Amino acid sequence: KKRLKKALFDIRPDITVSMLRREINFLPGIHDGSKKIGELHFNKNNYRDFNTNGFFGWFKGLLSKIWMKQLIINLKKIDKFVVLSYEDMEQWTELNNACVIYNPLAEFPEITSDCKSKKVIAAGRYVNQKGFDMLLDSWKIVCEKHPDWILEIYGSGNKDIYISQIKENEIENSCFVRNAVLNINEKFIESSIFAFSSRFEGFGMVLTEAMSCGIPPVAFACPCGPKDIITDGVDGILVTPESVDELADRICFLIENENLRIEMGRKARIKAEQFRIDIIAQEWKSLFEKLVSTDN
Repeated sequence: KKRLKKALFDIRPDITVSMLRREINFLPGIHDGSKKIGELHFNKNNYRDFNTNGFFGWFKGLLSKIWMKQLIINLKKIDKFVVLSYEDMEQWTELNNACVIYNPLAEFPEITSDCKSKKVIAAGRYVNQKGFDMLLDSWKIVCEKHPDWILEIYGSGNKDIYISQIKENEIENSCFVRNAVLNINEKFIESSIFAFSSRFEGFGMVLTEAMSCGIPPVAFACPCGPKDIITDGVDGILVTPESVDELADRICFLIENENLRIEMGRKARIKAEQFRIDIIAQEWKSLFEKLVSTDN
């Protein structure tokens, strides 16, 4: 706290942005003259979401409520609070200083998929949040109808549990879990459908990355992000969260309707344009200029 206070008084910045780590507890009280912004890369309901299972679950739940109450008190003191989706902003009913700025695409590929290969792709860390266990159960249904299609999942982390599930589901010939690659766009372009099975997200930037490569997503409408990104039935398909059967059904629907799949991919690419980094950077620039031009 002392070191940050000294730095701010030495630098005298116009804007100070907090990523809502511990500094948010004291940043509003540092009166260096800078406007204070908080930015959250999670959604409210899953931010610092303590595991409340087990004997001490009630205590963890209490801590979570106390922590969130304190966070809201601090957020009320800053000039602007930036979240990643309108869906999430609706959850912050206690605040009147919240706004939405989406995550940007760092690059926008020139080459796109023709959506004709018999490949479905998914990507993300190999953790429970990403819901790959549900995707693998969905794929068991899909591959019974379309054994000539394959599913490839790319990600980092321990994939042993998913390899075991693939064997249990007897889908070894059509489903593969891969390590993360340096350029995932190359893999998107080789594919025709993007499968998104997350239980929750802050935004779900992998959706916009896949859409920028011209492939339509079939996505759980989980909190938060997919409903902000996808126009259901136009540039992708939204599915009831955690509905394994519906996810399988909608993937099969796109597999069986090539012309629609191609058209959705084209519109997905158009939708992804709004997440270009130059557009999102302009939104940040406008926010900064508005804050420094007013004393409110």
